[in-house]
Amino acid sequence: MWRVLHRDWRIDAAAGWLLGFAPTVYLALSGGGYDIVARSEIGIVIWWIVLLGVIVGILPRVRLGASAWIAIALLAGFFAWTWIATGWSQSEEQTLAEAARVATYLGVLVLGLSVMTRASARTLLLGLASAIALVSALAVLSRLVPSWFPTDTTANLYATSRLRYPFDYSDGVGEFAALGLPLLLFAATGARSLWGRALGAAGLPIVVLCLAMTVSRGGILAAAVGLVCFFALVPDRLPKLATALVVAAASAVEMVALLHRSALRDTLGTAPAGQRHSMLVVAVLAALGVGLVQVGFSLAARRWRRPRSLVFSRRGAAGFGYLVLSAAVVAIAVVIATGAAHRLWEEFKQPNPPKAGNQYFRLLSVAGSHRYQYWQVAIDAFKSSPLKGIGPGTFQFYWAQHQTLGEFVRNAHSLYIETLAEAGIVGLALIGGFFAFLLVAGSVRAIATVSDTRLPVATAVAGIAAFCAAAAFDWVWQIGVMPLIAMLLAAVALAPVVERLPESAGTRHRLDPGRIVLAVGAIPALWAIIVPLSSTVAVRSSQSAVKAGHFASALKDAATAQRIEPGAASPRLQRALILEQLGDVSGASQAISQAEAREPTNWQIWLVGSRIATEADKPALALADYRRARSLNPTSPIFHA
Repeated sequence: MWRVLHRDWRIDAAAGWLLGFAPTVYLALSGGGYDIVARSEIGIVIWWIVLLGVIVGILPRVRLGASAWIAIALLAGFFAWTWIATGWSQSEEQTLAEAARVATYLGVLVLGLSVMTRASARTLLLGLASAIALVSALAVLSRLVPSWFPTDTTANLYATSRLRYPFDYSDGVGEFAALGLPLLLFAATGARSLWGRALGAAGLPIVVLCLAMTVSRGGILAAAVGLVCFFALVPDRLPKLATALVVAAASAVEMVALLHRSALRDTLGTAPAGQRHSMLVVAVLAALGVGLVQVGFSLAARRWRRPRSLVFSRRGAAGFGYLVLSAAVVAIAVVIATGAAHRLWEEFKQPNPPKAGNQYFRLLSVAGSHRYQYWQVAIDAFKSSPLKGIGPGTFQFYWAQHQTLGEFVRNAHSLYIETLAEAGIVGLALIGGFFAFLLVAGSVRAIATVSDTRLPVATAVAGIAAFCAAAAFDWVWQIGVMPLIAMLLAAVALAPVVERLPESAGTRHRLDPGRIVLAVGAIPALWAIIVPLSSTVAVRSSQSAVKAGHFASALKDAATAQRIEPGAASPRLQRALILEQLGDVSGASQAISQAEAREPTNWQIWLVGSRIATEADKPALALADYRRARSLNPTSPIFHA
């Protein structure tokens, strides 16, 4: 019996670490998982594992509790509402892509809850911490040793000296790194082995340096929220605070070194080798130093008992926590009463932080970088359809028609405000309720737990809080790797973390309502992911065939995409462009008309339609299509050249 339990414990531990590490690294190095292909591949694999595991009888590992089912129900409700929204959306194609996104995240949550045991909970957090530390280290190396990377990591659509590899988005990289801080603190202070604690501590200054090099205010906010929640919820805070202070000292050395290397800090291209290599030495020494100090802390804790003056009772710690919370409430009240909150809000409305020679001066400003303007348009979209919204994935069309900045924007830079605009009150209630439930239920569980499960649960809740803070001010919901991390943390926060007992063959294959629900739910989730993915792959294959001059193959692929997703506009747009190149203006006109009917607020389709109508010698139709395109994006420089 003991050998069986030990073997199963090792299997659970390995599965937990792999689940945390592998998909995180894969998506992070695939542009963050923003692209539908990389994200959907993960979703399909995960849902197949769930389906086959349930059929065989090995999933879920333990019976899911009420909290787990409530979380699944809320996120599944959001998935269903997103899918239903295709009935009124401005673009069925874009809305189905959003349904596929939510289906993938739901699969991650379900699989995480299904595999969770006491062993896998801890190792899953360690796997996530390892993945974030690895990706953050690669991000830093992309600036310090760019020759190690096959592509030019300094090229971008817009000029910036901020670190943005591997997502091609600085704020996203910073917010990703911020999620790693509570996880690495967990590894540094809660890992079973001395090596694990040393490596966890060594990863912290690397992640902090990555965050600093992105100059991301959203990342700093997420880091602050995550750390506050971590120290508010974890047990035995004193040794964790000691580790944090050592990390802070090492990070301060890194910051001083970075600020004194102006070319590395502010150069758009590759900085001089001397500054890059010396900064690398500083980063390596900081990591080694923190790791060695943590080894010393761990050995000292094993050999010497802590003095009574440094041992705090649960009641005393709670009293101190209430005191800190009261001080925070008083400080907020003072800020509001003195008018500072109003001044900060007025500054947030400003489009951009003031320009300065040193990019780190942007951290002293709370200017919203156009977020206030994005949110204004999103609120107007909500007011046009408050209950059900304009349709998930279609904010980009509403923005183009109603904005005044003359820039292209796809997302509203806030999960909650964008959901309110696109999915209405119902959508916000579901996704907002989901994250609120995770935070409340996880916090209650962490506070109420006195066993060794408190630290993993508290760490998971801190990571979720950091994600929620980032999601309030940025489009992290669309950066697939970050919601994946949040869903795995949700599994740790809510799953019944108990030792799994071996099941008899009869018990394993017994009809269980929970398993039936998971098996049945996997079918529509897989369909929702596979259809948009297959259509996208077919369209991209058609585009590649056009570049190669294989027009017959291109038309075939476009027709395949059209059959897979009949309500999509992009296959018909692709077919129209191919036929236009081939000189079949009549066929192109028919195809572009079908595309216009399926995405009536997409100005780009109408502009293509105007060109094709001109080629068909239909000037009245061409003028009408052109005017329609201009009305859908009136501030675009295309129409004011």
